[in-house]
Amino acid sequence: MNLNSNQIPNDPETTILFQQLGVFDDIPACYQSWLFDGIRGESIIFHKRDLKHHKDTDLIKKVKASKLVKSTSQITLSRNPPEFLFINFNIALE
Repeated sequence: MNLNSNQIPNDPETTILFQQLGVFDDIPACYQSWLFDGIRGESIIFHKRDLKHHKDTDLIKKVKASKLVKSTSQITLSRNPPEFLFINFNIALE
């Protein structure tokens, strides 16, 4: 996966605190910790082309079961822009 910080959508109001490229469940991914308008959160970002054989619900279950997600965390899913899938978690007011 040739994904670098220039290819990851970044809102000017968002601060990326930490970013690491790697794999999640054998799928190329980018992990981010971020701060947006007083809200802190984390995301695992996948490129749509790498998800041809993966269902959203299965990915959410795997992320929720990982050690990254706090047990009380809600998980959200978004596509923005459409070629990226964001799974967001550990969201809290700063």
